[in-house]
Amino acid sequence: MVMYYFVTGANRGIGLELVKLISSNPENFVFAATRKPESLENLALPNVHVVKLESTSTEDALNAAKTVEEIAGGLDVVIANAGIGNHWVDTLKTERDAITKHFEVNVVGPVILFQALYPLLLKRQTRKFIAMSTLAASITILPNIPMPLSTYGSSKAALNFLTRSIHKEHIKDGFIVFPIHPGIVDTEMGQDASPFFSEGTKFITTQESAEALVKFIDKATTEESGRFWSYDGTELPW
Repeated sequence: MVMYYFVTGANRGIGLELVKLISSNPENFVFAATRKPESLENLALPNVHVVKLESTSTEDALNAAKTVEEIAGGLDVVIANAGIGNHWVDTLKTERDAITKHFEVNVVGPVILFQALYPLLLKRQTRKFIAMSTLAASITILPNIPMPLSTYGSSKAALNFLTRSIHKEHIKDGFIVFPIHPGIVDTEMGQDASPFFSEGTKFITTQESAEALVKFIDKATTEESGRFWSYDGTELPW
């Protein structure tokens, strides 16, 4: 039986690696969502369909849902991977526009996505909605993280809250919903933040992250729903 996946932020980094890995199984079909569809023109795979999605656009989300319904009829797994992190300053210097932008993309975007794709998840039995979070979203761990996180961290902490709210509201319908930390990954965002990391901090590749993420997500049951996870299967504190 074909499994239908929807991955956002699919044009680069972890998102692109997830699309490649998931689609390497011929029994999977992947909707690769990106605000720049032209960036995936060379990804000519029979079980990948590229859709336009600017993460804060309700119109794009609804159009993507319509496309999914026409092609697949429903969805098994949604991975809300798209996000930003580019304002590494202390709270005293944090700019209002930066806070707004981070919350629009990292919080409002996944909510819009869930609202648009919810009816399609209902049409299948797997019903997984996974939000890409970060270790930096943990209020418990925050004092041990040697970098300013007033914008990125706070927006991802809000995403964690909303993800757990979705779990609370829809666990009765068999939904599996949780945020997950992808690791400290060698991506453009990871390198941008790297000056703040401790000496000797080990990066993992996008391939290593994607392989661990897919393994965990595919095996996840309602027991894992509503909890905060790391890519390696470790449960994280909120």
